[in-house]
Amino acid sequence: MSHLISRSFLRRYWFPISLAIISAVSLYDTYLIVLFQGEIYHMEENPMGFWLIKLGDGSIEIFVRTKIAGTIVVVSTLLAMWIYRSKIIFPVTTSVASYQMGLFMYLTVA
Repeated sequence: MSHLISRSFLRRYWFPISLAIISAVSLYDTYLIVLFQGEIYHMEENPMGFWLIKLGDGSIEIFVRTKIAGTIVVVSTLLAMWIYRSKIIFPVTTSVASYQMGLFMYLTVA
């Protein structure tokens, strides 16, 4: 019986939980960028992020705005896929959430 309850719970809440993970890790990453903005020019490992910081002459403003816009696009796309019952919503959302969890581990452990 408990197996059926947990399966039902997972089936009903996996998408909102996945979206929460994706959004929360993105917010946490952005918070760290703002917190360490003085050092981020030397710490950023993503070539696109580094280029955006360089484009802003060392300022994080363009980088943060682009990062937030990217997160909004991803979450909006996933929501549209969910609303229109896309057949690939589960693997796509799970993959993005898994990547975000890996990023969270990297940010907190490294």
